[in-house]
Amino acid sequence: MKIKTILLAGLIGAAAMTGLAGCQKRVKAPEVAGACYYIGYPKAGGLKFNELSKSEPDLEHCAVRLYNARMDLMATRTAGEQTIGAYNGTFLFASGREVRYSQHYEGPAFPLLVKAPDGRLVAPGSVVQEEAPTGEKVTVDIPKNLPQMPSDAKK
Repeated sequence: MKIKTILLAGLIGAAAMTGLAGCQKRVKAPEVAGACYYIGYPKAGGLKFNELSKSEPDLEHCAVRLYNARMDLMATRTAGEQTIGAYNGTFLFASGREVRYSQHYEGPAFPLLVKAPDGRLVAPGSVVQEEAPTGEKVTVDIPKNLPQMPSDAKK
């Protein structure tokens, strides 16, 4: 009987702790249309949303502006591992190689723009480096085990 009581109390305690963890406040990005922010960290603690621009047309433009602000911070050696910003309720995370986005400050972030070999920021997967053609004629053998079409049997 005592074991059941202890297990029940442990289960209730775990559920209460999970419930309290769910009540923790999440950081919310400002939802001002067209406004692009970068996040500063005041000495007093917390986060401060500093405005970079008031008239960005979309998330990609704000991402590029944040990346450029990061490059300026890198020049003065005041940039950390990443520079974090926000646009219309979405968080942006700029590093030296890419800009990622997330709906939550604490959550996982997904690639939005990556740095191409020529230094531009582009959509992931949009740059394909092709091999230069050799100028030689290329032949391809037809596999012998291809399925036959009904029209092939008439020949």
